[in-house]
Amino acid sequence: MSSPRLFLTDYASYNNGTQFEFGHWVDLDDFTDEDDFSEYITNHLAEADKKSPLGFGSIREEPMFTDFENFPRELYSESCNPSDLAYLFEYLALEDDKKLVVAALMDVWGYGIKEAIEASDDRYLTEYTDDAKYELFEMYYPEAEKQEQSNDYLTIDYDRFIDDCYTKVEIDGTTYLLEDR
Repeated sequence: MSSPRLFLTDYASYNNGTQFEFGHWVDLDDFTDEDDFSEYITNHLAEADKKSPLGFGSIREEPMFTDFENFPRELYSESCNPSDLAYLFEYLALEDDKKLVVAALMDVWGYGIKEAIEASDDRYLTEYTDDAKYELFEMYYPEAEKQEQSNDYLTIDYDRFIDDCYTKVEIDGTTYLLEDR
């Protein structure tokens, strides 16, 4: 996965028409947590005030994030208050497979980040392949295939199993199956 990034500027510079003078992309992988990132922002805005003071003695104190990359839209906020940043860094600390589940829960079912992270432990996600429906069915019902093979009148409807138990989710051009609960 590519590094998650935010374009950092500030509201005072934006209102002054100079948001690109000190605005820049910030790689979030460079920070351990939201406190580390917040300290960077404070120092960056103070440095910008030293190099190019705003008129009327105002200071740059409100960060503004005008763009984002490589994390779910649901986690982006132009103003990113401290709790937004805490959830963003909690998401970034997840394993890649959990990030996919969380992204799917927010995108498809409209979960908030807190609920999506909590629910992600109870959800199974797998890439949708031609064999996925057979493998998943066998995972749930390991004896069923033997029953089908020994009985000419029994047919397993694998497509219905997938439709009843999973939701197809598209993330970054790849289709996944997310277990319904």
